Amino acid sequence: MVSPSALVDAAREAGLGLIAVTDHDTMKGVDEAVRRGHEIGIEVVAGQEITTSWPAQTHVVGWFLESPVASNRSLEYTVRAIQDQGGLAIIPHPFMPTYFASCQPRMLSRLLDGVLVDGIETMFTAPIGRRRRLELGRFYERYRDRLGSSIGATDSHFGRYDIGRAVTEYPGRTAADFRQAVLDRTTLPRRRLTDLRPPVSMLARQQVSSLVRLPWLRITGQL
Repeated sequence: MVSPSALVDAAREAGLGLIAVTDHDTMKGVDEAVRRGHEIGIEVVAGQEITTSWPAQTHVVGWFLESPVASNRSLEYTVRAIQDQGGLAIIPHPFMPTYFASCQPRMLSRLLDGVLVDGIETMFTAPIGRRRRLELGRFYERYRDRLGSSIGATDSHFGRYDIGRAVTEYPGRTAADFRQAVLDRTTLPRRRLTDLRPPVSMLARQQVSSLVRLPWLRITGQL
């Protein structure tokens, strides 16, 4: 709902030093975000949020990517494609009470039989509920050797209105430090409180984009 430059500006306003730009099924906004980051002192990690194959269309986040990853492939293919180019494969907003977009426990167990991931969001702003959060905590403790680092992420869609509500603390300051912290599993997810809320009109536009525009672009091969 905001431009790449506006997102970077919002990160600085929120007191962040590093963000990852992970638009859905495209990396077109990365270059602009990196340029703006250089101008104002915010490091930007190149990434993408990839939609996997129908019907679940589960999301996987890739960080430190060199090029876009094809969507509409299996979960395992997507994780391997991210890692094959040296990127980090992260499971975003798992165990949400929806069939689509969010990796569910059985699905994730099957994935871990074939591949290891580099991290999983254990703190995020998408709705999940207390029971599912407890289930996620238990799942992570059981499979942490295969799930990698514990990540906090906002999944920002509204720039200054929601960026930085959940963050990942790590030793160091640079993107290279962050990458190493993920690999070393020395990250710490943390929640931050804010009174800002996106306007209703922006929320409505985001839903139209998510449920109508993006599916149409996928179906017609424009992403």
